[in-house]
Amino acid sequence: MRRRRCEDRSMVEFRLLGPLEAVVDGRPVPLQAAKPRALLALLLLDKNRVVPVDRLVDGLWGDDPPATAVKALQVYVSQLRKAIGPDSVLTKPPGYSLRVDEEALDLDRFELVVRDGRERLAEGEAADASRLLEEGLALWRGPALAEFAAEPFGAEAAARLEEERLAALEDRIEADLALGRHARLVGELEELVAARPLRERPRAQLMLALYRSGRQADALDLYRRTRATFVDELGIEPSHELQELERSILRQDRELLRLGVSEAPRPELAPRPHRRRRLVLAVALVLAAVVAGGVALALTNGASSSSPDADELRPFVAKLENFLAQSSEGRRDVTAAVSAAARCRLGTRPAVARLDRVQRNRQSLLQQVAALSIPADPAALRASDRLQKAEQASIAADWHYRDWLFARRTCGGRGNSAELRAARAADVRATRLKEEFLSAFNPLARRYRQRTWNAVEF
Repeated sequence: MRRRRCEDRSMVEFRLLGPLEAVVDGRPVPLQAAKPRALLALLLLDKNRVVPVDRLVDGLWGDDPPATAVKALQVYVSQLRKAIGPDSVLTKPPGYSLRVDEEALDLDRFELVVRDGRERLAEGEAADASRLLEEGLALWRGPALAEFAAEPFGAEAAARLEEERLAALEDRIEADLALGRHARLVGELEELVAARPLRERPRAQLMLALYRSGRQADALDLYRRTRATFVDELGIEPSHELQELERSILRQDRELLRLGVSEAPRPELAPRPHRRRRLVLAVALVLAAVVAGGVALALTNGASSSSPDADELRPFVAKLENFLAQSSEGRRDVTAAVSAAARCRLGTRPAVARLDRVQRNRQSLLQQVAALSIPADPAALRASDRLQKAEQASIAADWHYRDWLFARRTCGGRGNSAELRAARAADVRATRLKEEFLSAFNPLARRYRQRTWNAVEF
């Protein structure tokens, strides 16, 4: 993009997207001292606007400025004028203003081209969108404002600019997904997820790229690891959008293979529900899943009674295998938490927190099982129905263990309490229902050379 030089002054360009640079008539300007450089960065962030002296003092020295701060600021302004031209830094009460020509700042050019790219993306012009967004990202020469991390203004401003860069990068990836470039995106997305583990949108994009690349198991494993990370570090479940993406992958929804712009989720920090609200929610989810399961069973029984082919049964068995793998992790967590609490090696609240995490996962699994499309096969029908009942019984048993933990006055006391007896009885019932499920499922698993299970593993 070309800029005209005004007849009465030099052409000055500034670069913030990486190490700070000023270029006058094509020649880099040496700015060695730290404070004048920081002052230039501050003025660039509010270019062509008057920045009050007190704001500049706060940005350069924070809450403890020296007595000579205003005088020092005047000296730094004088040094900037000598370096980049007397007409660039203007004195305008109550402060100073940095004069920057249109498109003379790389940040302005970045924001302009990214805006154009997003408009193209919204209009479905993915190729143009990808090109424009990549053009904007190419302006970055490294982390913005990194050299000012210790300055009072540095961290917040750097974080804001980095957020702009990441959002543009995610939009460019979205455009590339729409163009069918999923295979080449996997490596890039894996690096992005590793570097920014709490950003949800790249995780959704990686799940989709993996699935489109024929790696369904890896996509589902990524969701499991995402859920564990979010629950452990943030205390929240993944967003509804990410959960729905997992369900779509489990269903092998054909829409996932359709190229075009998709909606990718952004994480929201939802408040954690109160204990009683969690109990009500759990019961509601169980009832909803049982109703949904009954409807699915009725609809399937009304379908053709002919035996399904392997194309229908094989993915069904694979999906149940995935459910069992996730449920197995929950079983281990509950067993470990209850055992550690009984031996006074884990406090009540940490143990209950572990049970709560397992409960949320079981409720999600129960909803997914109820939403499955079940092949018209007697063993598949029995397996689906009994798995729902087994998961429901496991949820009930976990709640009994939770009640026992809260009822204890000391960690080693009341070892044979009514609450503990009820929890053990509920556990026995859940195990019996799991055995009934496995009597239908394990023959299917052996038929397709999948893992077989026993009732104490999930």
